Amino acid sequence: MSILKDMVFAILHPFLKLYIRIRFGSFWVLKEHLKRHPSKLLDLAYQHHFMAMDSYVGINSTLATVPYFPHRCQGVYIADTAVLGKNVIIFQQVTIGGNALIGSKGQGHPVIGDEVYIGAGAKIIGGVTIGDHCRIGANAVVYQDMPPHSVAVCSPTRIIQKENLDNTFYTIIDGQYYATRDGKLVPVDPPQM
Repeated sequence: MSILKDMVFAILHPFLKLYIRIRFGSFWVLKEHLKRHPSKLLDLAYQHHFMAMDSYVGINSTLATVPYFPHRCQGVYIADTAVLGKNVIIFQQVTIGGNALIGSKGQGHPVIGDEVYIGAGAKIIGGVTIGDHCRIGANAVVYQDMPPHSVAVCSPTRIIQKENLDNTFYTIIDGQYYATRDGKLVPVDPPQM
């Protein structure tokens, strides 16, 4: 029976993707729709979309805006209970995971503030709060709260307090500067360095 289901889904999948693009515009809008109106078939298409990138983004996770993924959503895990603020930048192989171990010191889910920059391979685990404008370095493991405008580096993590961090992600395409806003690249004037 499972083989038959897989075959039917394989046949329907291209049509489902087209339907999702036309009806919802993106898988991010579908995610919010599925929270209010569960559908096994659309849920399967949603999960398959992220599995194709070896990723998982929980339908019940809360995203203030769509995160920006400079290297696509490759190998990213965002737990069902995670909460992310506006303009979060997430590089590849990042884990934002809850801790459901009863009696555990770090039980709960991550709450990530606005304008947070999360480097490649970083892990944010358990009931931690990451303040606005924080930076989490590549491969850092964060299991304690970070105040706003702080940086987490190394493993074990060392948190360094900073002032006025601007985590806008800039890139240049065909000579035009772009910055991330609400999960998209928008044209901007060159940043003052």
